[in-house]
Amino acid sequence: MITGSNSLSHKRRYLRLFIFTLVVILFAYLVVNFSLAWRFVNALTKPTCTWSPSIIPEAQQPQEHWLPTHDGHRLRFWYYPPKNGAVVLALGGLGGSLGSNLPPVEYLIDEGYGVLQIDSRACADPPALVTLGYDEEQDAAAGLEFLNGQPEVSQIGAFGFSMGGVTAIRAAERHPEILAVVAEGGYYNLGDHIVKTEDRSSLPRKAFLYSIAVIYWLQTGVKPWTISPIDDLPGISPRPVLLIYGEHELSSGRGDLQYAAAHEPKILWIVPGGNHGTNYTTSPQEYQSRVLDFFRLTLAER
Repeated sequence: MITGSNSLSHKRRYLRLFIFTLVVILFAYLVVNFSLAWRFVNALTKPTCTWSPSIIPEAQQPQEHWLPTHDGHRLRFWYYPPKNGAVVLALGGLGGSLGSNLPPVEYLIDEGYGVLQIDSRACADPPALVTLGYDEEQDAAAGLEFLNGQPEVSQIGAFGFSMGGVTAIRAAERHPEILAVVAEGGYYNLGDHIVKTEDRSSLPRKAFLYSIAVIYWLQTGVKPWTISPIDDLPGISPRPVLLIYGEHELSSGRGDLQYAAAHEPKILWIVPGGNHGTNYTTSPQEYQSRVLDFFRLTLAER
């Protein structure tokens, strides 16, 4: 009886040790997972405030304005007045659109279009969180309000890259004064893009991706699934949309599905050999030609 009791005691001790070890491992995994996810989200929502120097000729240097945002910040805008009455609202990625940051605009200015470039929220006064298209839509609205007060402006289009492409779509759906949209390389739905619902990822990877989505939500107060340009695209019609995706980013951005969701008039240009951020350098002449032709038809000749 004593031997049996000792054996049972040992088994219980080993079971408790096993359970304790599992709990420690799980806790350590959760801490590491949360820490890595938090750092990843911080890189998106709190990027370094930098921008590429302008390559636009000295004679075409912009007016600089600091405009108030909806959430109590001041954001820098660069304004190039138009010669033809049409202005393109330029919306960039994490680093904003000032200077030579994408989307490229110097050829638009050369053709007489006005441009309003908006800085990154990371460079705001005081600095603000970058929300990957949510608050940026309100920043675009501040730019529109400024343009609506300029007597030389008669028509407005939007041109966005990456997060800016998402912002352009969201802004156009909400602001009918945007008469035409060029959106390059944007995601289709932020929540689904983060967790990659179509992938059969391992459980640890899925847990990491969902942690990213949750931490983004905690940091910004915005549920990522509510930022859904694929759902906003139909509301832009009958105003025209040009979607641009590189051959190697089309599937991740669901460019074909976004094109299918948009109503006419619409165009999808898939850049052969292009990828995120390289479409302009891959086919610069065709890129300029397609964007200029689009705005000539939709803005300057309206």
